[in-house]
Amino acid sequence: MPYNTGTDPTLAELITAKFIPEKYRKDVIMHTKSALVVADCVNREFQDDLAYGSVVNLPVFSEGSTTEVTPGTEPTPVDGLGTPASLTVNKWYQITHEISKMSKIQSYADYFAAASKSQGYAVAKKIDTDLGALFSALSSSSVYGSGGQEFSDDIILAIMQTLDEADVPLETRVIIGDPSTHVDILKIDKFIRNDYVRTPAVPSGKIGDIYGMEVRITNNLTAATTGNYGVMMHREALGLVIQSEPNAQVIPMPWKFITRLTTDVIYGVGEIRETFGKAFYTHSA
Repeated sequence: MPYNTGTDPTLAELITAKFIPEKYRKDVIMHTKSALVVADCVNREFQDDLAYGSVVNLPVFSEGSTTEVTPGTEPTPVDGLGTPASLTVNKWYQITHEISKMSKIQSYADYFAAASKSQGYAVAKKIDTDLGALFSALSSSSVYGSGGQEFSDDIILAIMQTLDEADVPLETRVIIGDPSTHVDILKIDKFIRNDYVRTPAVPSGKIGDIYGMEVRITNNLTAATTGNYGVMMHREALGLVIQSEPNAQVIPMPWKFITRLTTDVIYGVGEIRETFGKAFYTHSA
């Protein structure tokens, strides 16, 4: 069937009426969010008024300590202002697909669906990769263990102790590793037994939680000499600022007899509380 005839409304009319573009954009956003592994575990802000080069200052509260009450003596207020973390919106990436004018309407619709999924995952992968690159800088760039080590219960407990001693809250802690971490964890009895965890890894086959921490697996970690840099961190360790949602557009280019599907995203990542996370070496890449 020709590109622009044989149906009412025509494909051109659907594009003009925003039916296909809107569906496409929603699919891209849906696929982006579903593919985010690391970004879903950090401090996130979505602000429509940001532009490339904007600097976002995230306030960091300084924890105080109690003092003994002395009747008749006025207490000294605690200064709760900490050093703010600055995230610069300095990353702008895009991915574009192209469709020929000779495509059939049925093929065109299928291509929209495939492209929206592909572009959504590509955007999510880039954001996750940039956040993963920050893991090794946490805890003053101190990485636990040595390259090629097998992820073990002892490693989990040792890093937990490090975060505990830094007064990192237990809530919203997460472990993020690579496929080799997944394999290593499945060898840990405490991870697969129902009496230790709320969401067992077996028999469901899905990564669950251990010691109250969710475990996530991704292929988008930064490579070390051997393996990659994984992390155990609190949500406030890293920050992500995205300029609104990914911008997905359908752009007819009749002078070239093509239509382009393009998605771009402007965002910034940065460290918020460097003591709120610690990287570890994974077993293998």
